[in-house]
Amino acid sequence: MAGRPKIYDETAILDKAVEVFWEKGYANATADDLLHAMGIGKGSFYFAFKGGKEELFRKSMERVVELNFKAIRDALATCENPVQFIRDFFLSLTGNDSPVGNKGCYFGNALIQVSADDSGLKIIAAKYLHLLEEIFTEAVQKGKDLGLLETQELAAALGTYLVNLWNGLNVTRRMETDQHKLAELVRMNLNILH
Repeated sequence: MAGRPKIYDETAILDKAVEVFWEKGYANATADDLLHAMGIGKGSFYFAFKGGKEELFRKSMERVVELNFKAIRDALATCENPVQFIRDFFLSLTGNDSPVGNKGCYFGNALIQVSADDSGLKIIAAKYLHLLEEIFTEAVQKGKDLGLLETQELAAALGTYLVNLWNGLNVTRRMETDQHKLAELVRMNLNILH
């Protein structure tokens, strides 16, 4: 006998789950919050996500990577100046139109919010932050190869530095509302890319 047919768009419900987790955090997002946002019933939920909330969160992290990190990597692969791209990317995080807003990094939030009992989710979140670090490292190396950077710092070290800046900026945005101060902070931190 064939399984029950899907009566929902899995991508659309994942996007709704991402919104809930990003706003409330993994621990604070209740089943009711998720079901209401996704517009599905318990039966459909457990049919789609047999591992329950944990599986949904794991898939939501995959979705955030698919939507955001792929776009960053693709843009860096085709841009003429990856160093300027990095500068523009970080400066875009300081304004009202920031793609992240004041919600923080999805994966950084997970590292802080997910309990020790869900250490597998922390490992996945860390893996995705390492992926972002890898993207930054590739961009810096491309900048070096193109002669756009004079620094003697290793690309890998700069990739780690940039993911640290990413994490720090996502926290600082929550306390600092002055966009000018945030932009100056970013410019000062990016002076290392010379």
